[in-house]
Amino acid sequence: MSTTIGRPLGRRGFLKLSAAAGGVVWLGSSLTACGQSEAGGTGGYSGDAAITGLASLIHSAPFFIAQAEGYYEEEGLALEHIQFPGGLDTVRGIESGIGLGTSSTIPVFIAAEKGMDVRIFGNVYTAASVDFIALPDSEVNSIEDVRGKKIAVSTPGSNSSYFAERTLREAGLEPGKDVELVSVGSASDSWTVVSQGVVDVAWTASPLSEKIADENGGKVIWRSRDYVSDWSDTCLVATGAFTDENTEALVGWGRSLKKAMDLIANDLDKAAEVYAKAIGYKPEVGLAALKNSQNYFSLELTDAQLAAVVDAGKEQGQITKEPDMDAIVMREFLA
Repeated sequence: MSTTIGRPLGRRGFLKLSAAAGGVVWLGSSLTACGQSEAGGTGGYSGDAAITGLASLIHSAPFFIAQAEGYYEEEGLALEHIQFPGGLDTVRGIESGIGLGTSSTIPVFIAAEKGMDVRIFGNVYTAASVDFIALPDSEVNSIEDVRGKKIAVSTPGSNSSYFAERTLREAGLEPGKDVELVSVGSASDSWTVVSQGVVDVAWTASPLSEKIADENGGKVIWRSRDYVSDWSDTCLVATGAFTDENTEALVGWGRSLKKAMDLIANDLDKAAEVYAKAIGYKPEVGLAALKNSQNYFSLELTDAQLAAVVDAGKEQGQITKEPDMDAIVMREFLA
């Protein structure tokens, strides 16, 4: 995860940048607020929502479900999801004109420290999302077995690197001494280098973890959440200005996502069917992914989760001072 946030980009500037970088962008309607809607009693809103790793990360399941099941429509919302490759890119997109979205939580505090107008108004996914996976015939069957082995991570300072180091230390292993971390890039790149025998364990995340297990027999050796009890992996974000002008739309968005989270909790089969179809995965893979994450979708924010995120940011040198929580986090906004 890069920690550099430059001058805010305009919407067109971001789209050009993403295209040049080979990123995936889902274009939506122009950002406009509509008049009062009868649906759900909220103010109608039509526009875009910036989502980190939309099609590739499990935290996005409620967004797909809310849209497909008509929960957005019930709240008078016409939202088009735009996929951003990383948390800092997402926050920049939100601050530069989109106005709302969901991002990894650490980048929001990084952005706030740099003076960007961003607010957290709800949680999304409350588990550390990085998994570590090996080939089916690997001699590695537990985290203790990686002594003297190589683990693929994304880049230094990324979530995968942070959680590799943290979980290894929790297991009594010293990164760089007992285990070698190798920066290889994306989760798919990580699995490729494992398959080629370059490293022993790959970093990944749901639903790719379950997809690899289904298609290649890969076995998840450990999940970061096994060692991290309090965490806010992704959160709902809006600018202060957008919040002031579109309060009812954001509250309606929260209600629609809560309905989707309730569906995941109470009717897993139906939720998985919708989610798998949306991301183009086999139904059984979508079901496995949601089942593994069923208990980690929540809009509620806790002090322990936020403190853990800030501590992680400080440890990596991404956050250099204590954030003003009251200015950044709107704990009761969706209550």
